[in-house]
Amino acid sequence: MLRRALVEPGLWPRVAQEEEAVGAWVEEVLRREPPVTTWRRVVARPVELGGVELPAGAQLLLMLMGSGSDPEVFTDPERMCPHRANIRHHLAFGTGRHRCPGASLARTEAAVALRAAARGLPKARLVAGAEGTPMLGLLSFRAPLRVAVADG
Repeated sequence: MLRRALVEPGLWPRVAQEEEAVGAWVEEVLRREPPVTTWRRVVARPVELGGVELPAGAQLLLMLMGSGSDPEVFTDPERMCPHRANIRHHLAFGTGRHRCPGASLARTEAAVALRAAARGLPKARLVAGAEGTPMLGLLSFRAPLRVAVADG
């Protein structure tokens, strides 16, 4: 979230001042770059999915990373657009009975941390070359290993 906020033109000062801007930004980054990228599930009963018969007990690996890029759900999905009408129609926190019970708290924590960073470091910027930072790329989770920032 920090890395993306620092590279988006004009966003950093807005995040420090506009509560609506930071909340919308958090949601849009969750849509495009969720930290949880896959879910593992077991088929409870026989079902057909995408034309494939799956028996009860079949193990599935659901690839969530691309779900926020579905053009049938999001207009111009590759573009960062924090004020989409359907901004919360992503799977970053799951859905139905598998919805994360801490989703509201996670959103609030991300917004508070991002706003505090923007207020405390108003001239922050990514260090040159930091856009290509290595990522922790586990099967089900991803995050930057570091975000190199300079203030000023």
